[in-house]
Amino acid sequence: MKKCFYLLLCAVLAFSCVGQIDDPEEEPVVDPSGPGVTPGEEDKDGEGYFRRNLILDFTGTWCVNCPRMEEAIKEAQAMRPGRLECISVHCLTADKLSLLPKSRELAAQFNVSAYPSAVIDMDAASLTTTTSAELLLAQCDRLLDQRPQAAGINISSSFQGTEASISIEARTVRAGSYSLHCILVEDGVIAAQAGGSDEHVHNNVLRYWQDSEASEKAAGSTLEWSITAPATKGWRVVAVVCRNGIVDNVCSCKLGESSTPLLKKPLH
Repeated sequence: MKKCFYLLLCAVLAFSCVGQIDDPEEEPVVDPSGPGVTPGEEDKDGEGYFRRNLILDFTGTWCVNCPRMEEAIKEAQAMRPGRLECISVHCLTADKLSLLPKSRELAAQFNVSAYPSAVIDMDAASLTTTTSAELLLAQCDRLLDQRPQAAGINISSSFQGTEASISIEARTVRAGSYSLHCILVEDGVIAAQAGGSDEHVHNNVLRYWQDSEASEKAAGSTLEWSITAPATKGWRVVAVVCRNGIVDNVCSCKLGESSTPLLKKPLH
């Protein structure tokens, strides 16, 4: 009786396997260097590259309250290590650290009329004069929520004499109008600061800013841009990719070095 039962069971199992395919559905082709999406399609799995925010700190050595914004940004950066890039945009002709006319253009672009002011991700709606790390992070979160997936971006740079050769590569994960921005900043600048000291240490001081032309790109597209810029040893490169005029992602590295290659990383 048992022998008949086993024979029947084997027959049922054999019949159930008839016509079965080992791989019923072929896996989609994914660009191994891309963000895990088929070129030309949106990233629907909710993953993406490590996202960062950019803070433009409109400041001045003549400004008594500006060190308070500086401290708020430092506190925000400490709360989110590696997540926030800052650029100190010194304004007015009286400030020896101003990069004119670019600093004047940026102040006009975002309607800056009081100092200190901060703008997050080049979004004019984020303009604030409140020197609170928590409120700065709240603005960052608002903009991060609007981009659940962000472009991957990395930098390669070399330095020789008084010039830097910089290459920026970005990989999009959403369709839109994209532009690249190459920014050079200097840390450790000693200069008198109202509300501070005569030997105040200024970091993230804007020294150079160059924009590429904007162009429409599909998801999964690659943007590449190479420039030569006047520079000084010790400066840092900040590379920004904007989508529809708002920062999509940002990264930085020391001049003469390269940033982390394009790799997927956790969103948070």
